[in-house]
Amino acid sequence: MTRHVIAIISVLKPIDDTRNYEKIARTISNTNKYEINIIGFSAKKNPTHPNITFHPLFRFGRTGIARLGASFKIFKKLLKVKPEIVMVTCAELLIVSIVYKILFGSKIIYDIQENYYRNIAYTNVYPPLVKYPVAMLTRAVELVSCRFADRCFLAEKVYRRQLRFAASKSAVIENKALIPPVGFPAKKTSGKTLTFLYCGTIAEHYGVFEAIGFVARLKASLRSAKLIIAGYSAHVRTYQKLRAEIAGMDFIQLIGGDHLVPHSQILNELNRADFCLLPYRKSKSTEGRIPTKLFECLAMEKPIIISPNPAWDSIVKKNNAGIIHDFSQLEDFPEEMLNKRFYGNDLSGAYRWENNSELLRSEIQRVLSGATT
Repeated sequence: MTRHVIAIISVLKPIDDTRNYEKIARTISNTNKYEINIIGFSAKKNPTHPNITFHPLFRFGRTGIARLGASFKIFKKLLKVKPEIVMVTCAELLIVSIVYKILFGSKIIYDIQENYYRNIAYTNVYPPLVKYPVAMLTRAVELVSCRFADRCFLAEKVYRRQLRFAASKSAVIENKALIPPVGFPAKKTSGKTLTFLYCGTIAEHYGVFEAIGFVARLKASLRSAKLIIAGYSAHVRTYQKLRAEIAGMDFIQLIGGDHLVPHSQILNELNRADFCLLPYRKSKSTEGRIPTKLFECLAMEKPIIISPNPAWDSIVKKNNAGIIHDFSQLEDFPEEMLNKRFYGNDLSGAYRWENNSELLRSEIQRVLSGATT
């Protein structure tokens, strides 16, 4: 049986990225109808899969000059792979995907994982004089490119409102939790030993320094409290500031920081922790979004301490998932976390990636068939 060829292309996500590889590629590869190629950033250890071919092309920093040649390398690889569908997972590869479509008649799926305009304009990844022009240029490329896209996948429901240029040809495929098929029972903390975890992207707007301050204040009254920070900081200045901040704090363990941490290791740390800290700052870059970490905590029934936000307050309360806490307030830690039992409503299944599987497969088939509505 002839299989359809699909290329999933990225610049900064590693070829073993959780969404691109573990969620999307593996889900559609299970049908044995597709030959999947993942092209992009080198992983620390390149994976293997019978129906997926990996093409690690480059490794560079988020703002490195080497990124300028990434599109050309991607295009050369597309010429060899000859995909029927090009799934673009970052805005800067939209132009090269359109060129390939015009020349060879492929289909384009734009997997919108982030609101790139907001991420650039309202965070400190780029210098102040650069970020707004870059943000506007990125949005302009998206506006033009979406006219050529056959389908847009949206990783967040709120993107239908924020990214109206993609709404008419979009399907929401949320970044729900992909976790091993094992049980993670609800855990009642004893108050004697508390392990807190901050995991995922290490960034100021995600509240890494609020997490440090929270546990430092807590430790003043609870000597056994400790914090594990597990993740990667793409911003060198943030990483350097973090290292300086935690110097001499023996109750804080840093895993990663200047390099990517495997998703499996993140989940292992999450399973061992008593609480996961989600101290997101109020920012237009994250407005309306549901963090993947929150989905993972809900699916694993891991208690959380999370900043207040209309996007998720009701979800936390409905699931009895943890404590909504304003990390900007220098108040005492919430006493209720020492003796409260969380969860108990058996809603964890709703937050697992498996719920997206059938929708994803049908959307791929829809694109191949040329459906427009």
